[in-house]
Amino acid sequence: MVDLDLPDLLRGTAILSVVGLCLVVAGVAVVAVVAEAYQTWTWYFRMEQAISAGTPIALGFTGLAIVSSFGLVYAAGD
Repeated sequence: MVDLDLPDLLRGTAILSVVGLCLVVAGVAVVAVVAEAYQTWTWYFRMEQAISAGTPIALGFTGLAIVSSFGLVYAAGD
């Protein structure tokens, strides 16, 4: 059994949330690059859909990264 203490758990949460945020932003960026390459209204609409779907996910990952980072700083002081 793996024994995880609070700093290890918070560090892992911070890393995973930053990686998830980067993946969401990269996914939206790929759709935006393709939309600019094709320059059709269909692809521009898909870009808008990707942005509207990715924004709440990115905000969630950002919030999780901030909370876990503050928690990690707090736990490091103990």
